[in-house]
Amino acid sequence: MVSRNPTLLNMDFDDDSVVPWTVVRASHALSRVFTAELAEVGLKPHLFGILATLHRDPGISSADLARQVRVTPQSMGSLLRSLVADGLVEHPEPRRGQSLALRLTSAGEELLGRAWPVIARMNQPAALGLTAAEAATLNALLHRVLAATD
Repeated sequence: MVSRNPTLLNMDFDDDSVVPWTVVRASHALSRVFTAELAEVGLKPHLFGILATLHRDPGISSADLARQVRVTPQSMGSLLRSLVADGLVEHPEPRRGQSLALRLTSAGEELLGRAWPVIARMNQPAALGLTAAEAATLNALLHRVLAATD
């Protein structure tokens, strides 16, 4: 026999009104599309995030990059080793007491350049089923959620 919480049984409960659940479902739906679209240029979403962040903030440390992309420092280390081996990211040897300063190579810049038209197409409000004003509001609200959940 399944145990039921009597508090929930007495509530008018609609799971569609649970904002985090809606965000999770929307995230999964967008992730599938984003992954498929980026595959056209040979990128995965997390790699796009790394390359775009390095383009915006050259010289960023691997720890700050991990925070920005929302992966563990250990995962970032593995990802960076792969990107360096692929010739997309470079870093000079750090001097004693300095952090690792990361930069895109010309190949990394070129790959990111090929991704931007895909990103621009996906970032069109109509592609999200929104108006321009709604897309701007949604983006602002999601950034607030990110800041509140850090």
